[in-house]
Amino acid sequence: MTIKTYLGFDVGTKRTGVAIANSLTSSANGIETVTHNKDGSTNWSHLETIIKQYNPAAFIIGLPLDKENNDQEMTFIARSFGRKLEKRFNVDVLFIDEYLSSSEAKNKLKWHYAHKNADRGEVDKQSAELILQTWLNETTRD
Repeated sequence: MTIKTYLGFDVGTKRTGVAIANSLTSSANGIETVTHNKDGSTNWSHLETIIKQYNPAAFIIGLPLDKENNDQEMTFIARSFGRKLEKRFNVDVLFIDEYLSSSEAKNKLKWHYAHKNADRGEVDKQSAELILQTWLNETTRD
């Protein structure tokens, strides 16, 4: 039995949450929040460090659809991020609906964005964990 590693992403314009899981435990854990460059571009050097460390079999990216399953502005950004990941690292990219993952993460952390002590990076990391765990729960792997 080959144990596969998966990385999950909650893509944002300022930060991207990252989570990890493997096919043995099927349990996701948020591991890091990547802060993007000040000009808004993706922090590829930080992402490359994470990806090389874990050598994933697939990337799971949350696809932010609205409650009617329609695309929104962030949907385009997430898909673009996925295409670039796949091209740079030659690893399969899978998308999963992430509707409400950030809200769930905030509730789990008992924080709200408006709260002055809210750790938005922690919310992004927890959102990535929820995205990856949802995919694990919904997917049968070999």
